[in-house]
Amino acid sequence: MNTGWKKAAVIGLSASLALAGLSGCSGKNEFNAEAAAVTVNDDTIPAGLLAFATRYAQAQYESLYQAYGMNNAFNQDLYGNGTTLGQSLVSGMASQLANAYLAEQKMEEYGVSLTEEEQASIAEAASAFLADNEEEVLELIGADQDTVERYLELLVIQNKMEEAMSADVDTEVSDEEAAQRRIRYTLFTPVTEEETEADSETSSEVSSEAAAEAETADADDAETEESETEDASEAQTASLEENDAAATQSAQETEADSEAVTEAETETETQTETEEAAEEVSEQVSEEASESEEETEGSTEEATEAETETEDPETAAAKAKAYDKAVELIGKIQAGEDFETASGEVDPDATCSTMTFGESNGGQEELLAATDGLADGTLVEEPVETDSGYYVVYLETQLDREATDSEKDRIVEQRKQDQISDLYTQWQEESDIETDAGVLADITFDFSLEQYVETEASTESVTESVTEAVSEAESEAVTEAESGAESEDETENASEKSTEAVSEAEEAAETEAADEAETDSVEEAAETQAASESVTEAATEE
Repeated sequence: MNTGWKKAAVIGLSASLALAGLSGCSGKNEFNAEAAAVTVNDDTIPAGLLAFATRYAQAQYESLYQAYGMNNAFNQDLYGNGTTLGQSLVSGMASQLANAYLAEQKMEEYGVSLTEEEQASIAEAASAFLADNEEEVLELIGADQDTVERYLELLVIQNKMEEAMSADVDTEVSDEEAAQRRIRYTLFTPVTEEETEADSETSSEVSSEAAAEAETADADDAETEESETEDASEAQTASLEENDAAATQSAQETEADSEAVTEAETETETQTETEEAAEEVSEQVSEEASESEEETEGSTEEATEAETETEDPETAAAKAKAYDKAVELIGKIQAGEDFETASGEVDPDATCSTMTFGESNGGQEELLAATDGLADGTLVEEPVETDSGYYVVYLETQLDREATDSEKDRIVEQRKQDQISDLYTQWQEESDIETDAGVLADITFDFSLEQYVETEASTESVTESVTEAVSEAESEAVTEAESGAESEDETENASEKSTEAVSEAEEAAETEAADEAETDSVEEAAETQAASESVTEAATEE
């Protein structure tokens, strides 16, 4: 008997899911699926639709959290902001559906509509989803034909609308704007003696524990032999008593040492508290100094001088050592040695690799500054200091063609997303949107849904591929029908071919989506995590 949450054919709902637990489901019969969760102008989002969308998202994300050992994540305040992950998810899905309703309300303005073929595919997908799942699961997630069909309809509408909303975005990106440099580098990270000793102590502790276990085993063997020996001499008895006395004295000395350690720890804690208090005072001074530009500059200079004067000697020594290694490596490379080989000679533990970066994606300001204006194949003659340590940098090229073209695609996609987001924001400000917090609170997370590995593709990609496939099939079928319809019989044959073409396109889209996910499951998990974070961010912003 199949009790899993199965896929729903070609449009969306492509995840194969299993019910992991049904505990704590009290109150689900009291849930009012017809209640208005969100009102968007003159349209109402039913609580049942929001609940189903939330359950689908829950199933997508839950397995991801469980993979990191986070059970019952949706009932936890993971970010310490007073809101559980489940509450954020419900709020985020409410916002997403509200945007979908706004997009639907703007369809005529953008000349967007659903074709009869798309409507038929949506209905078929919803029916397949219901047929593939047991009644118990469907009742739990609030799935019926109308709800699932409406959810899929909104997904397709939103996908088509967002394409129209971003159709006029400028897709021209110059090499200069997207330029990605490629460098070869070695990073020397400062390591203090304390950190080195900590590693050594960890190794020593392991050895000590092994030795102690061996001694304990020897002692146990000795006690066993003693208990088996019936004729022990008085001398042996006296010796044992002396050993007991010595052990007692040792225990007393150990206790004294323990007390001394405790006192030392207390002093350390007191010192830590003092340092923390000093840090709080320093922060307060910095905040007060920011009231005027002159005071801020003065405070910054004083703080820099103080930091230089009070820098931990061990940290300063570690940085100096890392810097010296970087200088040594630069000298070896300038003398003609191979970059990677010389790096290993200077420090086998140093990070040696390649990197591409540019001004458009940021985050590497020091490396950008160090390589500005250099010709390809140039070694930066001084170590580049960053928060991570000291870089030895060899500029391979100012323009990595492949990386630059990829960055162009990213920039265009970001422009589209920005325009779509701006339009949604504009529509929200112009609209009357009301959310019933009480209805949202009724969507709880007192059961678990676990996703299996048969996920074919994300809802968006499946929806997009099917929409495109259907459109292409329609166009091809119409062309074929027009060119071949010289008689009534030929027209009928063209019509049949048109239907076959649509079906074949839908099957091809589904197969393609399955193949993509089968070969790229790691990327899909990353996309799922990104989607989870975006839902949480959307909820937080709202």
